[in-house]
Amino acid sequence: MDHTTLFSPLAQLKTHDGIRGLFKHENAERVSFLAGRPNPGTFPFKALTLHMSPPLGAEEGIEGMDLLIEGDDMVEALSYGPTQGWPRLNNFVTEFSSQVHNRPRNDSWRVSLGAGCQDLISKALHVLVSPGDNVLIESPAYSGVISILSVLNCKMHEVDVDSEGLDPVRMRKMLENWPAGEKKPTIVYTVPVGGNPTGCSASVERKLEVLRVCADHGIIIIEDDPYYFLAPKMIKSYFELETQVVPEGGLTVRFDSFSKVLSSGLRLGFAAGPTAIINAMDVYSAIVNLQPSSMSQAIVWSLVSKWGIDGFLEHAKKVAMVYENRREWFEELAHKHLDGLATWVSPVAGMFLFIDVAPLKDASHLALSRAIEHGVLVVPGTSFYPSGKVSSKFRVAFSIIERDAADEGFKRLAAAIREARKEEGIDA
Repeated sequence: MDHTTLFSPLAQLKTHDGIRGLFKHENAERVSFLAGRPNPGTFPFKALTLHMSPPLGAEEGIEGMDLLIEGDDMVEALSYGPTQGWPRLNNFVTEFSSQVHNRPRNDSWRVSLGAGCQDLISKALHVLVSPGDNVLIESPAYSGVISILSVLNCKMHEVDVDSEGLDPVRMRKMLENWPAGEKKPTIVYTVPVGGNPTGCSASVERKLEVLRVCADHGIIIIEDDPYYFLAPKMIKSYFELETQVVPEGGLTVRFDSFSKVLSSGLRLGFAAGPTAIINAMDVYSAIVNLQPSSMSQAIVWSLVSKWGIDGFLEHAKKVAMVYENRREWFEELAHKHLDGLATWVSPVAGMFLFIDVAPLKDASHLALSRAIEHGVLVVPGTSFYPSGKVSSKFRVAFSIIERDAADEGFKRLAAAIREARKEEGIDA
């Protein structure tokens, strides 16, 4: 696939601006008059010490290590840097992606860092989608991406999900029956593990089916996978599996985040995908925000350079156990109060339950009126449908709420649901 044929007019700018385009030539032997970087001698910061928490699950009395950022590392942390991220951190996440997703390093794909998945996905969509384009999007879908595509004035075509997420049968049927003369979509958006809001996760078999549809119709998968490392057992990604369908790959742009495993406030994530697409994203990044935060990169690098890939994965495994435990008691409380009133798919990853209160038809009234009156807040399902259609579902999150508050919240929700059912004559 020639990925450049998919580019939007915005992506036709193929080179960095006159300053950043020359940065690659800088080295110790060359005298550089290029960038107007602020002089580090004017910075009021000298060093940064990070006091780390003890490892998750550590025995009583075990202390966390300290990380020190100073000297050249501190200067670099306070300065402008490459658009694609610090070379050493970029190399780490490239090797990480290679090992975790079983993709040998070669020129067909590369990695770039950005200010979290949202930032990188926005850039990918801006270079792959033009105003008015048709796009495929799993439905329900993450509301943040719906907003991006709305700004791009795209025509979003919803591919309904089932208990395993994106449905390839529906997707193939839509594409094979596409109206003659109307431009077909070139991308499909999905959150394949711990879907937001559904909590659904796609199996290897399901992903291979989706990849075959994409290969047959020239579709790029936007694989938004921020909850990937929150699954007790990692499922092979689209990025890994695509070479089983198309040996040279090129069907997937994958997005990973440090937010769910290290810190959401660092605003740091990375994208892996076809070199031409990542290059175009970098050019756009240089226009809109130059680069990801150097300080965030310094903090993450100071940690992963000591942990290594195995250490990062071990930490992620412990984080997944925390969320698995939370999900178990959260669902226990949900069953305690909502059995007979609601149903949901039990997630294997993620942070959410997508609760269905059918035969009530519209959970929006329940969420925005009854529930609030009873002192509990939930997100109405209609927020996650590009069409804004009426939904009998709402989303609840279990990532930070404490057990007692959750127990009380479900108690209040149950009362609100009963009132709504009575009002509609369901329990009359």
